[in-house]
Amino acid sequence: MKRFLPPVADNHFHGPKIALYFFIFFMVVNTARSLIHLLAEDAGLNSIANIIVFEGDPDPNKVVYLFGSLWGQMQLLCCLMSWIVIFKYKSLIPLMYFIWLLEWILRETIIKFQHGLDLIYKTGPTPGSDYAPFVIGFLLIFFIISLKERT
Repeated sequence: MKRFLPPVADNHFHGPKIALYFFIFFMVVNTARSLIHLLAEDAGLNSIANIIVFEGDPDPNKVVYLFGSLWGQMQLLCCLMSWIVIFKYKSLIPLMYFIWLLEWILRETIIKFQHGLDLIYKTGPTPGSDYAPFVIGFLLIFFIISLKERT
């Protein structure tokens, strides 16, 4: 439990270095995808996630893109917190793994089955959903590794 919630948040990561390196790689990828969701005209929903373009008057896509951009904003803020941990509070990396793991699990369970936009309304693969089981697997493995003492 001390590894998961250390008594002092400092810049010393005591787990294996591979857990730190994978977390950095994961944050580079997550930061890039967050910026795409935030800044792309379609929030990446049509151009990358292959969600269909909806028809209607008024244009319903504006609302869909708004929520896609807001999602990107929240992801980017979570990435910012993770980058602060990487540079200043490495002892909290296991906690950050847990938070990201929980985010991906909730995305693939409650959110996917409650709202399921990518289950019906798509024209091709949706990377954030189709590859989510692999991401969850890697996050779980590296979360467990991050809790181990470096040898």
